[in-house]
Amino acid sequence: MKLRSSHVLFALVASVLAGAYAFGCGSSDDDTPPVTTPPAAGKQPPAPADGAGPGDGPGYVFAINRLYLGDTDRSGVKSPTAWMEYGYDIDGRVSTKESTDLCQPAADAAPSEVYPDGTDGVDNSFGKNVWPTFVTLTPTIATQINQSITDGKFTVILHIEGLGNAPSYAPSLLTKLYSGAELGTPPLWDGSDSWPVLPDLLEDPADIESSKVKFPTSYVVDHTWVSGSRGRVTMILNVGAASLKMNVEQAVITMDLAPDRAEGATGGIIAGVLDTEIFVEQVHQMAGSLNQDLCLPAAYAGIAKMIRQASDIMKDASQDPTQTCDGISIGLGFDVKQVVLGGVAPPPDPGPDPCAAGGAGGQGAGGASGGGGASAGGGGSGGA
Repeated sequence: MKLRSSHVLFALVASVLAGAYAFGCGSSDDDTPPVTTPPAAGKQPPAPADGAGPGDGPGYVFAINRLYLGDTDRSGVKSPTAWMEYGYDIDGRVSTKESTDLCQPAADAAPSEVYPDGTDGVDNSFGKNVWPTFVTLTPTIATQINQSITDGKFTVILHIEGLGNAPSYAPSLLTKLYSGAELGTPPLWDGSDSWPVLPDLLEDPADIESSKVKFPTSYVVDHTWVSGSRGRVTMILNVGAASLKMNVEQAVITMDLAPDRAEGATGGIIAGVLDTEIFVEQVHQMAGSLNQDLCLPAAYAGIAKMIRQASDIMKDASQDPTQTCDGISIGLGFDVKQVVLGGVAPPPDPGPDPCAAGGAGGQGAGGASGGGGASAGGGGSGGA
């Protein structure tokens, strides 16, 4: 796998970044039936607590105040294995380089690089294989992203209705997710920040209660909040004048609430899957926004291949050994602080697509368009 290799295309990217299980059945020459062993599941969100009651509190609004992208632990110490702790076992397998029940690596990637999971089956090829490349090119990229949050440029907001201070609640807490607009000033993080939201994720742009992104069966167990359903969480990471959009599909979210809720939560996890081809184009648009040379297919082809080589899962979060992997598992860490839900901000001007027809060579990266959007989005239903 060549995700961390060095070649000429990286010099161009550096300038940009700086400014349901599927089981494989064996075969045999005799009449002995093949033996299939169910995969062992690894790290999963905690299950609901028996006997927990429904929501009985005033509800709380929290905003992400820090992101952990895989190059540091939660104390900020850099580590090449930090990614192993961020995420969950999305595909229900604790995979090693010898695994044979997984989808086939894409773009000539080596199974020994793609297959091994993190701690207790954590699926996070983004943290393992994609993010280190970004960090190698721009060592301060995580700092830049978190500085944008500190400056009030963007955040992700969760409104957990009915949440009180009880240690556990049944799967009955309606949670709405919002995309935080620019606050206008650096947040104080003392519970008084009235953070406006973008209208993109509202059914009715005039009604802040009409979030498109709902987790109707979220719950709390021993002060850990769990989304209770899977859906899409779309995040836009601001890096200087550029931004990287990521659609995290089949996402599950958890966080460890402070017992009095006033201090927010730590230990947050967003785990899911990136559709490889959509992510290829989303990175392409970010690159082209700062260097139009990278809109040219020839200039971006090598970068696109490196991203495809990180594919370790099917985009629907399953595994199928008869298919080529078309998804990239991802796990992000986060902390939140209490805020006040503000008003609805005007829609942002997305600006022109730097790689659209008429630009420097068009899109031409062979992926689906990622488009513009808010800092967070999606929705979920079903079981976690």
